[in-house]
Amino acid sequence: MGFHPLIPQNWNRMFTVWIEDVQVRFKPVAKVAMDGGMLRRIRAATRVSAAVVILFFSLHCTKPPVAAKKPAKTATENQDDFGQGYMELGVATWYGGNDGFEGKHTASGELMDSSKLSCAHRTLPLGSFVEVRNLDNGRQAILRVNDRGPFLKGRILDVSRQGAKALGFLEAGKANVKIRVVKQDGSPSDYGQAVDLTNPYTIQVAALADPENIARLTKDLEAAIGPVTAQSFTTTDGRVVQRLRVGAYTSMEEAQKAAELVSQRFGARGVEPFITRRY
Repeated sequence: MGFHPLIPQNWNRMFTVWIEDVQVRFKPVAKVAMDGGMLRRIRAATRVSAAVVILFFSLHCTKPPVAAKKPAKTATENQDDFGQGYMELGVATWYGGNDGFEGKHTASGELMDSSKLSCAHRTLPLGSFVEVRNLDNGRQAILRVNDRGPFLKGRILDVSRQGAKALGFLEAGKANVKIRVVKQDGSPSDYGQAVDLTNPYTIQVAALADPENIARLTKDLEAAIGPVTAQSFTTTDGRVVQRLRVGAYTSMEEAQKAAELVSQRFGARGVEPFITRRY
């Protein structure tokens, strides 16, 4: 049988044999002295040494592996800079360029320009600014909401081509993002606190510039749906349009039903109603 140094029983057996060997070697030299005192001290010392060595190997072999420590979070990760106001987590995609949207009118009434830092959101006020952080690479940018979308399930934001470039997912086509509403300079916005949380949703039916079209649609909407509010907005190309909105709804589900009703009654006139937040 071979000697295995990691097995405590082998060490015990080895020291026992060694002690017996010491006893045999020392007896002929000074039998009385060795039998009387020194041999007992040698036996005691060697047994203590054996016990220490066995204990050392036992602890070493049975010591649990030390778990790797997780790296400490960076200062940026520790900052809860999305803890106030409006915040969303989800997937962002991009549009513009060769997909047919370039140069077309957005929901705000201005023309789609994929070289600008703009984006489409389902409900945030048109003209508001959002800070978008790409959670896949840490890059971030401030974009202006000027359109509605995305309309695919599971996505919360469509950004312009330039926005995707700034956020570093132009080639990937999509990214996991975190967004919050900010002011144009990136400072905190009170948007989340300013919204009427009792009835936060409304339906924007159209953004029109022609006064006759505005008056006609307003009259028909009031007769079929209810009171209409008009919000003046100047587009980047200098046109002044009126955003016509109807209703105030407590939940997204309630607003969706109302938007479907508006679409059924006025869809033939070319309007594309969508849900937005009151502000």
